[in-house]
Amino acid sequence: MGEIKKKPTEQKTLVILSAILIIIILFSASFFMVLFDKKLYDKQFEQSGIYEEIGVFGIRNTVDYLIKYLTSGNTEINEIPELAVFSEAERSHLEDVRYIIIWAKALGIAAFVLLIIFILRLNQLKDYALNFRRILIYGGIATLAVLAIIFFLSLNFPAFFDAFHRLLFPQGNYTFPVNYLLIKMFPQVFFNAYAIKMFFHVLIMSLVLIFLGSSSALAFRKTRRN
Repeated sequence: MGEIKKKPTEQKTLVILSAILIIIILFSASFFMVLFDKKLYDKQFEQSGIYEEIGVFGIRNTVDYLIKYLTSGNTEINEIPELAVFSEAERSHLEDVRYIIIWAKALGIAAFVLLIIFILRLNQLKDYALNFRRILIYGGIATLAVLAIIFFLSLNFPAFFDAFHRLLFPQGNYTFPVNYLLIKMFPQVFFNAYAIKMFFHVLIMSLVLIFLGSSSALAFRKTRRN
């Protein structure tokens, strides 16, 4: 009897944990999708006038090296001549940003690996197909719930932006004069556009998961086979 009760409990636990991992994976994936989205940078830089002020090639070159630095391993920012255009205070902040991004990348990868392990384990238990569909549906719904909470919190974006920075940078090295290059390139409106695009990606991916896990999606596949 103990073994009979153990299996459903394990299945339920794995499904719940997998749904939580999906939240992490979708937000992490969407963050990096936008981070590497050069069209977003071009659009925001054109609107802010930074291209006209400094030049398209110079800004694009700086962004390329900056993204490479923020997502790379052991290279120190002071070893990259192309990033010497930033002040010492700006470079110190960018070092903190890279630390957070590297941890976000590691967290997303770890969540993905754990999700694969959990799915493989579920494949060894009863009702694998049903539980896999539950993972997709619950993961999508849970992600939408988290997205809704963040969206409502960010309706007052200036306050949300400030609270977000206070949380991630408690040392307070995230405020700079408006004439600093980092502020010219990445004003608050840039991060507003970044967040909107990121939320859009999360929304689409969540809906896709719910659709794939739903009975309507399965019915659609059966119809196509017939």
